[in-house]
Amino acid sequence: MKTTLYRYTLALLVTAAATTSRAQSVEEIRQQFPGKTAVFSNVNRQVEISFEKGVPYARATEISEMLILDDKANGVFNKDRVYHSHFNELKKVEAYTTLPDNNNKKLYVKEFKTEASPSSGVFYDDVKETSFDYPKMFKGSVAHVETEHINKDIHFLSPFYFSSYLPVINASFSVVYPEDVEVKYIIKNDEARKITVTETKKGRKRKLEFTATGISNNEYFPSAVSTSYFASHVIVYVTQYKNGDDEVVPVFGSVNDLYKWNAGFLKGINTQVDPLVKSTADSICAGLTSSRQKAEAIYTWVQNHIKYVAFENGLEGFVPQQASEVCAKRYGDCKAMASLLTAMLNASGIDAYFTWLGTRTIPYTYNEVPLPLTDNHMISVVRIDGEWIFLDATDPNCIFGLPTRGIQDKQALVSINEHKYELVKVPVVPASVNIITDSAFLTYSDKVLKGSCSVTYSGYFGNDFYNNLLYNKGDDERVYVRRRMAKGSNKFIMQDYSLQYTDRARRQVNVRSNFEIPEYVKSIDDEIYLNLNLEKLFNTNILDSNKRKVAVENDFLHTIHQVHDLKIPDGYKLDYLPADFSIANELVEFSIRYKEQNGHVSATQHYVLKTLYIQPAEFPKWNDVIRKVSAAYKEEVVFKKK
Repeated sequence: MKTTLYRYTLALLVTAAATTSRAQSVEEIRQQFPGKTAVFSNVNRQVEISFEKGVPYARATEISEMLILDDKANGVFNKDRVYHSHFNELKKVEAYTTLPDNNNKKLYVKEFKTEASPSSGVFYDDVKETSFDYPKMFKGSVAHVETEHINKDIHFLSPFYFSSYLPVINASFSVVYPEDVEVKYIIKNDEARKITVTETKKGRKRKLEFTATGISNNEYFPSAVSTSYFASHVIVYVTQYKNGDDEVVPVFGSVNDLYKWNAGFLKGINTQVDPLVKSTADSICAGLTSSRQKAEAIYTWVQNHIKYVAFENGLEGFVPQQASEVCAKRYGDCKAMASLLTAMLNASGIDAYFTWLGTRTIPYTYNEVPLPLTDNHMISVVRIDGEWIFLDATDPNCIFGLPTRGIQDKQALVSINEHKYELVKVPVVPASVNIITDSAFLTYSDKVLKGSCSVTYSGYFGNDFYNNLLYNKGDDERVYVRRRMAKGSNKFIMQDYSLQYTDRARRQVNVRSNFEIPEYVKSIDDEIYLNLNLEKLFNTNILDSNKRKVAVENDFLHTIHQVHDLKIPDGYKLDYLPADFSIANELVEFSIRYKEQNGHVSATQHYVLKTLYIQPAEFPKWNDVIRKVSAAYKEEVVFKKK
């Protein structure tokens, strides 16, 4: 939903500024940004709000200049692209390279290629990208691009990002607007207060200008939150304006205004109970008595029978389809699925509501940013026995009663009726729900460690397994299962496996396999050394708190309980058993317990991840756990010949 509006906003960093600053030489800038082969010397966007027939629109002029600091940049930064869509029509694009000679010769780009912009998970949307290549990008060259967009709807002013994938020397963003328009702004991620704000007035026009200098580039790290969580940016929005009749027209001054606008897209949707929708719902719920049973049955049916296809074009990114259309054609996007779910549930006597919310890629709440850019998704929500249940059928194997993982901890805007809404917090699924239980029974002989293993996946782990089995059939299924079951080393050999769907409704699956691992065990003279922790459940990579200033994002909270039980090899006795180990804080809980009993020794790992986000301030605490766990993982059981 609405990817067309915001997918291009982060890319505006490379399509936006005034003329290149010559105050510093290339060598001085190289010293300022060591190791960088290019910088944005100037980035500027100017937005002017005007009226046409009493309705405001915005014209955005963007200029960007990239200064090449090293010949190595040639072939890396030559290609550039400009994004545009139904709501942001591209009126002009001009690009050239300025050569570092006495005449500052300009080599103009002559070929521009416009095509649909690919988007992960979206079958079709109307975002286009116009791409081109800068000529002769060597040391001292400046890549210059100018664009002009017309924003036809004042509801969709785009954020301006000061930081980018390269350092930015000078950046500015200005908004000029008539005094009949009221504009507000929100500055995000500017703890160092690098952004300066200036407000001026000339005649009947006002101007807001935001400037910043010497901005470090965004660093990208594994498992990081999206750029909006840490990149410095400003959000400008119109709260109200006076039209041609001198009437005050509200836009986005509050959550109430946003809800009124959103609710307008629901007018005329499912106003009557459709016979096809009603008969389908009745057949699904036949014999069921409780609201929970009916809701689960309808949700499961939509997951299994309606194919998720994201299709967006202009306002199609906002307006749900009629439930009757979705039911008949058996496919649709998130809004279509929400429409059908809501209509079927209501037809079955269950109060269900259209609901807007943002996925975890968006850091804002509605209270903080009451704008369309705060959400990108629509689902259906029901309230049964005092519990809000979030129904997102775009995931074909999400478990009834659990939100999809990507909306955990998000604020949802629930449409109760045309004039009433509720803001509801989506819960975080507890670690006790998302569980892997792993038991392996091992023997050792002839230098080969052999075993039989049983692993049960529940909660989001089971959800994952079911989804992967949708797309991995035959040999691919075996490859996937082998990857999940692998232990010890890359010499792991899975001999066979079997799958048992122990609870399809709860997406629980059990996998059993027999395996062997050659050369895993060390044998020295009359002693055998064996690390019974065949899997290192805890990621032991230290987080570099000096370089990384970006939070770690985890998919979901979870618990892993794993036992490796070894029959003591014939002719040997236990000589050394490591001490038990445990550590816990508010982020994580981890332990290894060793045991000798009835001719067997075992190691039991218990790991609980307690947080969705590890903030930079928490890195030292997390790293302390890693260091201690890493040391514990090195412990080995020792057997000695009798």
